[in-house]
Amino acid sequence: MKRTIIYVFGPKRLSVSYFSNCIMNQHEGGWIKIGQTSTEDNKDKWESAMNRISQESRTGIPEVCQLYDVFEYPYKDGHVDDVIRNLLTDDIYQLESSKAHNQEIDKYEIKAGREFVYGVTRNQVLNAIAKYERNLILENYGKDVFKDLMTYIKNNNKLGEIPFEPNVNNDTTEINDPKFEWCNQLWDKVISGLNGIIKEHINNPKGRPYIFFKSSTFPNLTYSIGYSTRFGMSSVGVEIFQGEDGRKSVEDFIVVNKINSSIPNLKIKQGVKDKGKWAWSVSDTIEKSDEELVEWYVSTILLFYREFERVPAV
Repeated sequence: MKRTIIYVFGPKRLSVSYFSNCIMNQHEGGWIKIGQTSTEDNKDKWESAMNRISQESRTGIPEVCQLYDVFEYPYKDGHVDDVIRNLLTDDIYQLESSKAHNQEIDKYEIKAGREFVYGVTRNQVLNAIAKYERNLILENYGKDVFKDLMTYIKNNNKLGEIPFEPNVNNDTTEINDPKFEWCNQLWDKVISGLNGIIKEHINNPKGRPYIFFKSSTFPNLTYSIGYSTRFGMSSVGVEIFQGEDGRKSVEDFIVVNKINSSIPNLKIKQGVKDKGKWAWSVSDTIEKSDEELVEWYVSTILLFYREFERVPAV
């Protein structure tokens, strides 16, 4: 079966901003491009998107970019990407776009590509996708294509998961594979940098892209540290599996102790697989040297530890 592929890409340097649901502000050099291609059912949608995007490097993309999201649907004639962008600029939201900017140019000004959106967040993109999929369901319910459509929509919804969400709740399963040697060395160096400062036992399952430890003063709170090579992100945070009661207890603690002033980029996220899980984290890129990455992890972990355990800085 032939498929329609919708892809979203933007600057590599801002990938953490996108996946952290921050605004892709045009005045800070932020933008996303939403485009479209088609492929046969036996071809990987990510590879199909990359094959199409690789043709665009000759048309003026000014910097190294990263593919952010890819969505698939049964083949549909017309410009589905236009529909998605219109949901962002003229329907759900009133965001700026290159298409609108092109209508305001003066003599000797050059039009931008027509597929760019500014001031958008990842959640807004996912909301536009969700509305488009709802309309597809209503349009195709009872038709022969409906079963395939629902399969694609279920696959697309997996992309809506929080990109960094290690389910570290007591998971100490180890992967003994030589190819994970860098991972093991990274965490050994991070734990060494914390030695003598953090008294709690740090769980370090071999071959896993995360480590974690329990709070000794905040009931049911866990410190979660990890990275995602898929999304190019590193992350440090705290999490709790106590539903709304747990969320409120941590939020109240953050407000009373003014933790947002010490950790200004703190983001709250609800678990995807476990809705009773809530996490508060900060993220950064893993595009650093090993020494810089270890330094970032150690300093960020200690920042969280001192704020949530109320331990004075030395």
